[in-house]
Amino acid sequence: MGTSVLRYGNALERKQWMTEGLVQSASKSFWNGLTGNSSDSIIYQKNDLTQSKGQTVIFDYSGNFASEGFRGKEQAFGNAKAKLKFSDSLVLEYGRYTVDNGMEFDAATIGDMDLSTHSNSKSLLADNFVRAKDQMFFDIGQGYLRGKGNSHVYRVGQASSIANMTATDKFTWDDLVNLETLAKTGKGFSEGSDRAPLKPFHMGNGKPVWLLVLDPWQIQDLLQDAKFQAIYQSAEVRGNNNALISHAIARVGSLVIMEAGAFSGYVKNNLLFKQAVEMQGLRTIDEAGNYSGTTVSQSGIVASRGLLLGAGAFQLAMGTMPDYKFQPSPDFEIVSESALILTMNADKTTLTAEVEDYKQAKIANMDFAIVAVDSYREVI
Repeated sequence: MGTSVLRYGNALERKQWMTEGLVQSASKSFWNGLTGNSSDSIIYQKNDLTQSKGQTVIFDYSGNFASEGFRGKEQAFGNAKAKLKFSDSLVLEYGRYTVDNGMEFDAATIGDMDLSTHSNSKSLLADNFVRAKDQMFFDIGQGYLRGKGNSHVYRVGQASSIANMTATDKFTWDDLVNLETLAKTGKGFSEGSDRAPLKPFHMGNGKPVWLLVLDPWQIQDLLQDAKFQAIYQSAEVRGNNNALISHAIARVGSLVIMEAGAFSGYVKNNLLFKQAVEMQGLRTIDEAGNYSGTTVSQSGIVASRGLLLGAGAFQLAMGTMPDYKFQPSPDFEIVSESALILTMNADKTTLTAEVEDYKQAKIANMDFAIVAVDSYREVI
């Protein structure tokens, strides 16, 4: 259906048109190819068009069954273990992004305007939202959004805090080795107790891998490391032909290394929808826990914070279909504004054990598949 025949006054067609714009803009997303409708993806997305603001979207997870057997005439019936079940949930929030149209639509009859008249506003709003949504997941992973810090952190040099890091704690090949072992065993954190291994996700060839997202300074340190330089020459470089992941530097062992940009923009606070994102990416964090791009200036030792991610790291809930609204000014409609209206929420996965958690390979009440990766950046 061509946009030239769609009318602004048709709410259903308008929503479909806005959704199409968001889908087209999704190709610009850093997380494109890493989002799916199950916990096997990095971002587990659930869409429920019947759900509105304040309603809850449930994410269910099944655990491995682990039980000892019974020998001989030991009583078996009545001593069976329950199946392990885990869950998490998101409460949908209502948000809007707006753009000032100025006098662009002056003297037009709103209900009769072709949606093509609004295409520039739609494109700007869709592009802005893709960057904002990308940043939600960077901020969730880094422990910034809503102030929900990371349960597990790996620091180069195994420093107990950012304040104890030194200029020698730059990211190297040895850290790749440590992180791969950490992902496989659930042991070796600078902060956070031993836990279950991170659940890997699977690439197109079916090979289980973990995603390591590094900022430009961490990538620079890695590329300047002599050990990495020697091995990188024979590593599997991922290019434009990789349908699953773009931005990738290489796959080393079971780690897929991706470079993210550095965040540019400004924020009102750390709540959903309150980040104005000029360029989506990773923030730096200082020894006092202050993040770059906020109203608080950083000082002291500043660290880069990358992310080690497994399957099911994030959750995204989308409620009622996104809508596009047009509002003329009360001053005789001389100017106007357009808005993208959303019902959604996003967060890290933090499971609740419906029956009980595992005895040793624990996964509940912690970041399910996110590990912050800190390395020395600078002193301010």
